[in-house]
Amino acid sequence: MTDFFIVIAEDSLYLRDAPKKEGSNTIDVLHHGDVVEKLGDVVKENGVEKWQPVKTAGGKTGWASIAYLKSTAATSTQYFSWFEKAIEEYNKHIKEVEGSGDNPRIVEYLQSTDLGGAAARNDETPWCSAFVNWCVEQSGNKGTDSAWARSWLEWGKELNVPIKGCIVVFKRPPSPSSGHVAFFVSQTDTHIKTLGGNQGNSVSIAEYSLDRVISYRIPKDFAFS
Repeated sequence: MTDFFIVIAEDSLYLRDAPKKEGSNTIDVLHHGDVVEKLGDVVKENGVEKWQPVKTAGGKTGWASIAYLKSTAATSTQYFSWFEKAIEEYNKHIKEVEGSGDNPRIVEYLQSTDLGGAAARNDETPWCSAFVNWCVEQSGNKGTDSAWARSWLEWGKELNVPIKGCIVVFKRPPSPSSGHVAFFVSQTDTHIKTLGGNQGNSVSIAEYSLDRVISYRIPKDFAFS
């Protein structure tokens, strides 16, 4: 599993070519809110954890002070309150009703979008975007109000690497206009796990190939602290 850090330095953070300040060279400058990949264990200096090997989104590798890095593992509910809502729904085991019935909770998701008519009352209507929209709105944020998964490509801003709880937009071949949207949970070198709606006709955690990812999204005015 790949782990990441968020840069929490108020201004800038130097990426060095060796785990030390004196005698090392600066190979890049990181900024507040940048996300970097964890490459190995932290190195101690005078018995204190000091230097973390990392890889930037641009592919540069080096050492940065661990004091100005924060693990993304704790960000899901601290930064993204909608993820709490998604977890609550997941724990309720929400799923489509077989046959002619409709799950009222899924209908509620659908009605958080601009869908109208019978489509907004049928739990067999594609509802992945409706679930994301409902969770985002329930947490006091503004969603897209759209049942179209790719509408999230126009929402917020792009994140260079995923953080637990951020929104992930996928392509759905073979249609160039189809897609899927959910919340990021974790990833390996080849696959990504998401918590989302209409995954196996339920609110569930599912796995998708990384090559299907189009974008990771966070609010436009979002800032890490």
